[in-house]
Amino acid sequence: MSGVPADRPLAGRVIAVTGASRGIGLAIAQVLHAAGAQVVAGARQMPEHGLPGIGFALLDVTDEGSVQAFARRAIEAGADSLVNNAGVGVFGPLETATVEDYRRVFDTNVLGTLLATRHFLPAFRERHARGLSSHLVNVTSDVSTRTFAHGSIYAASKHAQRALTQTAAHEGQHFGLRVTEIRPGMTDTHFNASTPGTPERAGHLRAHDVAQAVLYALAAPAHVRVDEVVVHPTVQPVVF
Repeated sequence: MSGVPADRPLAGRVIAVTGASRGIGLAIAQVLHAAGAQVVAGARQMPEHGLPGIGFALLDVTDEGSVQAFARRAIEAGADSLVNNAGVGVFGPLETATVEDYRRVFDTNVLGTLLATRHFLPAFRERHARGLSSHLVNVTSDVSTRTFAHGSIYAASKHAQRALTQTAAHEGQHFGLRVTEIRPGMTDTHFNASTPGTPERAGHLRAHDVAQAVLYALAAPAHVRVDEVVVHPTVQPVVF
């Protein structure tokens, strides 16, 4: 964007972020706001203290009515981009996996991504008709291309998210939609009821690291399409 300050590369942008209660989603909202964007942040639980410049809205990505209301609010604010970040994980041996585990993970990770994307796409298509661009960013995991023991349902959901991401890229090309998959490795967050800051997680990525990857994709020049960004801590073995 011409005339945009280097330290505020998203100035004038309006970006919707799902799963922004805490952890990676909250860090994304904060980093994008610091880069100049107006952020509409969807969260199942509202932060105890509001953050200046970030508009929070209640959002349950497994509930289509909630997603529709969130999309309407963001679109009315002029959203040009959507960051699908909401996600959960259940881990354990395949033989102990339950239907409830499956539904919880797939309803949030896969259905949530599908619903949010579907309710923003018409507005993104309309923006293209007015000569404006749009961007879809899906935060998945480095396991969207691999599997691991005790991660059957979670890894399967991330493979499905990758399929949705690439499908959106194919279908969105004709109306100028840029699509990016962010694939973080081990990250020190509240994910899966973890407690951030424990000694065994000292070498993991921080939520801010993932947020910076999202910023990198969103701030790319208009002629650049960042298909995916894989981010690992230096101590994590890279599995291809």
